[in-house]
Amino acid sequence: MATRLPDRGTTEKRGPLWVFEELRSLRHRLIQRAGRFTNPQGNLTLTLTANESVKTGLLDFLAAFKEAA
Repeated sequence: MATRLPDRGTTEKRGPLWVFEELRSLRHRLIQRAGRFTNPQGNLTLTLTANESVKTGLLDFLAAFKEAA
């Protein structure tokens, strides 16, 4: 909530301003992602598939997480 604008406006029925993801969605997107730790040039790196949508989603999540911290 601290990193995004509200998804909706206020209404008579007072619905939530933000649409939240379910925890299982976050778990599938972030934790259960196939990857491998590699050590190129002495730096430990998480290597994922070359899927652009996965990369964009992960970088957006990390940016929002950094902004909230």
